[in-house]
Amino acid sequence: MIRNLKILLIVVGALSLQQAYAAGEAEGDQHENEEAEHAGEENQSRQIHLTPEQTELLSIQTVAAAKGRAGAIVTAPAEIQYVPDRVAEVGPLLEGKLTGLAVDLGDRVNKGQLLATLNSVELARIRSRLISLEARKEAAESDYNRERELQGQGISSEEEFLDAKAAFFETKAEYDSVREQLAVYGSESSGDSGGLAQYALRSPIEGRVEQMHVRLGQTLSPSDTPFIVADASVLWAILQVSESDIDQISTGDEVQISSRDSSSDRFHSGQVSWVSSMLDEKTRTIPVRVVLESPRGDLRPNTYATARIMTESEASLPLVPDDAVQTIGDDSVVFVPGDEKGAYKAVPVTLGKEANDWIEIKSGISANTEVVSVGAFDLMSAITASGRSAAHGH
Repeated sequence: MIRNLKILLIVVGALSLQQAYAAGEAEGDQHENEEAEHAGEENQSRQIHLTPEQTELLSIQTVAAAKGRAGAIVTAPAEIQYVPDRVAEVGPLLEGKLTGLAVDLGDRVNKGQLLATLNSVELARIRSRLISLEARKEAAESDYNRERELQGQGISSEEEFLDAKAAFFETKAEYDSVREQLAVYGSESSGDSGGLAQYALRSPIEGRVEQMHVRLGQTLSPSDTPFIVADASVLWAILQVSESDIDQISTGDEVQISSRDSSSDRFHSGQVSWVSSMLDEKTRTIPVRVVLESPRGDLRPNTYATARIMTESEASLPLVPDDAVQTIGDDSVVFVPGDEKGAYKAVPVTLGKEANDWIEIKSGISANTEVVSVGAFDLMSAITASGRSAAHGH
């Protein structure tokens, strides 16, 4: 019932487009011959232009046609994971009491952006020590410079000069050590505007706040990591490839990852970037890594998916998911995006073999052509229904 309602809404839009097209043709060229008229109608009947609301209703998705042979696809389970240097567990390096929160769950943050503030007694003690050492260093440096000048004039002894020099360099080394310590803690040497005890907890990477298990007044220790900041725009898929299939896999092979939700398959393309040399003795599988881009954030880390590896061969053909191929009249077609946003047209194709839920395309499109992978059936139904309605109207 819901699918029929969706199609009905699209049909209304498609009919409006066809009527506008027909009116424009009649007004622009009254002398067009009957054969050309039918050809134009046929071409128009294979196109549809969706509004943004209709596109969202049908959840239209596209995928680039892969390259390979349907019978040579290697299927393997996969787990989606964060890239290690794109996720950070963030917590204080000193014990402190949480006094303020600067972000909320889901916020996008830049590298170095403030997450929270704490009051740390230990940090106040270290900063006080630094201030004291700075004063001692300046005094020691002054004594050292004076003794060096006096020695040059023959007034001061060598022993007095060396004592002043040693005192200066010892104090300077201690001062530099405390400054480095504060740099490790990520705190300004002289303290924030909130005082010597204020500790600024900042994000070490750019990303989104995915976890925030804190509350005001809570005492945090160096072992606590209440914040997780992650960048999920690039992810890893770790495949577990069967021992019997691993010899077919090479770095650079194209991979299609599909994660199933309640309504459809969503495809993400990537390439094999690493093949392990170690075999898991229990599962008899070998880990294979695929790097995936997910700019829309529709891939979720720590979830499971199915990977199809398009092993290369000299006779490779364009490959599309089986749901991408539909039938209009006597033609097998795939839908490709038009020149305008929301526009789609049915392209006739010649089919090859079908295996592993993918179909070879012998002619009609080339590899890497964007085809509709989710929503193709609805587009076909809408075009077919609108064609019948238009014919009935005549």
